Amino acid sequence: MLHENHIKAGSPSLVSAHTTSTSGKSLPAVPVLKQKPKGQETPLQKKEEDIIQPQHDSGNGATVIQRKPSDWRNPAHASGVKISEVLQHEPGYFSTWKKIVAAINEYKALQENAYAQRTQKLDLMTTLIGTWKEGHKDDTTERVQGIRGVLPDLEELISDEQDELKFVFNTRQYTTSESQYTSKINRDVSFTVVKQGAKLNIVSDDPRIAGYIEYDLVGYSIQLKHFEAQPEGLGLGSVLMNEFAAFASSMGIAIVDVQMAALSAMGAYEAFGGVPRAGSQVAFAHRRGQYENVMGLRNNEQDGEHIAEDHDDDTYNNFINEEAKAIGNTKVNKAEFENPDIGKENLDRIRHEAEEAHKAKYVRNVPNVKRVARLKALSGFLSYNIAALLNKTAGMVASKWDMEY
Repeated sequence: MLHENHIKAGSPSLVSAHTTSTSGKSLPAVPVLKQKPKGQETPLQKKEEDIIQPQHDSGNGATVIQRKPSDWRNPAHASGVKISEVLQHEPGYFSTWKKIVAAINEYKALQENAYAQRTQKLDLMTTLIGTWKEGHKDDTTERVQGIRGVLPDLEELISDEQDELKFVFNTRQYTTSESQYTSKINRDVSFTVVKQGAKLNIVSDDPRIAGYIEYDLVGYSIQLKHFEAQPEGLGLGSVLMNEFAAFASSMGIAIVDVQMAALSAMGAYEAFGGVPRAGSQVAFAHRRGQYENVMGLRNNEQDGEHIAEDHDDDTYNNFINEEAKAIGNTKVNKAEFENPDIGKENLDRIRHEAEEAHKAKYVRNVPNVKRVARLKALSGFLSYNIAALLNKTAGMVASKWDMEY
């Protein structure tokens, strides 16, 4: 889950994506904040805490789960049900079906991460099924007809898991170019990005420079799980996202969903081109409208779109204040990285000026309320078009970094 880290003013620390810099923009923090209770409200004045965040899914309403051998022995799992039906059919004395049944039972006992053994056993089943079909193509006995009837389900299970295992193998074998990135502004800032397990890690001789993107394999898809970079404001985030997009693209992935996107990270993710998942536009629009109403946006024939004069909810102001704090931290940490001797008084001034500038920019009005409502709603439906992400971040990287292969 994308989460927020508490940042100590004036000291570099690993911070979450909302404090990274994107194309010169500080990425705001947007935590979940409850509005203060009211005495009375109409049905339309829905409290923020009553707006339930949607659960993450694959974009088509069905949760996608990585397959594993234990599913084949689980009577409550769809795969287990199919396998139970397959195993009900008894083999003949000399039948290849007996070997297929043995292979199924051996596969059921394998561990999920036994990728080589799983691949070998699935390949064996495929070969044996082909042999059985060839040997029984003219057989119309009741026993053979029964086996022939369950083969399509078995072959579908085998094919699905073979595809997933190929995908897992390809992702495990993927290596980044390990190009050396050097800042065009500060030549002392340099690093590489190296894939290690399910992470793309920043590796640098300077211990103050760090960060990573972590992902999950879900079925044969990739989901963005967590994103951090330090120090803020240098453009490390654009490099990480570009490397991640290159990785996903090389795996044949067109769309990547973000798991449980934290509200505090939404400015960053939208800046990178995050959009609502395909098929979720209606739900997204409904959620956005709920947030607009919570923050006082009204629309009628007389006044058009406007902010209700008697609206006393703090949701919007709390949101902007938290963004301001995160931007203040970003400015402070960047300043201290560039000048370790800057001193507390100057850091306090930088923080104060950054916070006040943000608050002044985002006074509560119709466009600004719509912006906040959009970010809050997007957190539950966030995804990326990988081709667009790759193109967008390529420009960000080129503007800030020199690359040496």
